[in-house]
Amino acid sequence: MSNVHINKKTIFILLGILVIAISLFFLYSLSSKPSEVPVADVGIKARPAITEYKTLATDWDWQKARSHIEQTQHTITNFDHLPFTAQSVFDALQAVKVDKDSHLILDHDALISLDEALERIHNKLDADSLLALKNLIRESLPGIAGEQTAAIVEQYYHYLQAKDEFSRVNEGLSGDNSNQNLESLSDDQALYAELQALREVHLGTENTAKLFRVSDANATYMFESMKLGLDNSLSAEQKEQKRREIQENHTEQAVNILNWPSRYRAFLADKQSILSASLDNDEKRNQVAQLLSQHFSPSEIERIQYLNLSSI
Repeated sequence: MSNVHINKKTIFILLGILVIAISLFFLYSLSSKPSEVPVADVGIKARPAITEYKTLATDWDWQKARSHIEQTQHTITNFDHLPFTAQSVFDALQAVKVDKDSHLILDHDALISLDEALERIHNKLDADSLLALKNLIRESLPGIAGEQTAAIVEQYYHYLQAKDEFSRVNEGLSGDNSNQNLESLSDDQALYAELQALREVHLGTENTAKLFRVSDANATYMFESMKLGLDNSLSAEQKEQKRREIQENHTEQAVNILNWPSRYRAFLADKQSILSASLDNDEKRNQVAQLLSQHFSPSEIERIQYLNLSSI
């Protein structure tokens, strides 16, 4: 592992990003079913229905959960000192999405749920209590959803353990970088890349990309914006162009909506077809509004109003 200096200010900003993301999670919820809207009349084909999903709360079997807890009381030492209960595990994981085939949907909301389940207790778990946690999840959730949830919880536990060690090792390298410069920012960014690689070791490349899409986009936006502000080699016009590119890249990745990057790109492509058509502005506005409702559910549209996607 390279000896990269941590910037304390950067760490605090990253933590702030996470707090904001968690706040947004509780302020907003996604609708699982889109409304039906006519297709815009410019040769654009109707998009597939927005992915429908339920959550783990739907399938959680409280009878089996309580039965498992009763059995566990007689098979595990120090049962009374387990750092979790059936209720606390349910509360933490209930918002995780499951698709129509009962497979977990790993996204930013799932990341928040994993943190809620493990962040405060992972250093209190040993092999026996971790096994008890996994078995509780398997018993309470039938079929593949329970197996996948238990597996990702175990993987995330090991990631948090490794992350703690990563932080301890690098905390000693932290200096007082009050005079921020491009080199120190690049060092901070390299350290974050090491953390990303650590995630992939324990969670796998695909799972990491899904869980941390929003978090990584926010971190990239922060690093690139700060570096741009310190880059005196660019003219004002060049900085403005770069700023717009950074903002667009962030928008394409950082919105916490299911399958956002591909759906956003598809919407923009279809919108461009409307804008390029021989239609007056009123008709273009009407068709863009209809298009927006084809691609996103009402609650999703409410969440992305600040993007002003219906403008022409």
